[in-house]
Amino acid sequence: MKVNYFGEIADITGKTTDDVVLNNASVADLLAYLASTYNLLSDDIHIAVNHQLVSKEKEIQLTDTDEIAVLSPFAGG
Repeated sequence: MKVNYFGEIADITGKTTDDVVLNNASVADLLAYLASTYNLLSDDIHIAVNHQLVSKEKEIQLTDTDEIAVLSPFAGG
């Protein structure tokens, strides 16, 4: 699946996009991958799947064709 990194997350990963191979993956599996690969903690990021923010607590399955965005926490103003 194509994973896009934005803002501070792109700085941490050193890239803006990544092709990640996770078989039968869920959002939880992706979060585990991000934690082990880039030391990104669930509380430090937001996940969007196909341009829609998703709950990190729900069991959401991902497919190879999904477009994933990993975003920094949002600041209010």
